[in-house]
Amino acid sequence: MRKLLVAAAAGASVLGGAMIAQPLQAQPYGYYRPAPPYYAYHYDSYGRRYFEDAYGRHYTDDRPYDAPAIAGSVLGPAFAEGYADVPYDRYGPDPNGMIARDGHRIKCKLQDVFDDRYGGYLRRRICD
Repeated sequence: MRKLLVAAAAGASVLGGAMIAQPLQAQPYGYYRPAPPYYAYHYDSYGRRYFEDAYGRHYTDDRPYDAPAIAGSVLGPAFAEGYADVPYDRYGPDPNGMIARDGHRIKCKLQDVFDDRYGGYLRRRICD
């Protein structure tokens, strides 16, 4: 019994020492890249916005991504082909009776569901 207790105490001390040593050598000093200081933006010969730091030139031009987002919001309802005209009521969109993309008919009904965040029952539309 004494040998078992000594072995358990030795194992616990070795394990405890290993757990203490881990944070001490987690990352050496200077491992993480320092945060770059504020730099003013410049424009290259093509009109692209960039800034330079010790790690090189970084382009930050967001203009090419703005055009598709605007075009999608303008042209989206035109290409919806019947999916955009879902009727609404005070509980949100009501697709009851419509045909889903996989071909089945959507069936919706209002149910009182307990909401943990609200702490009570809320009426919600449940669709199958």
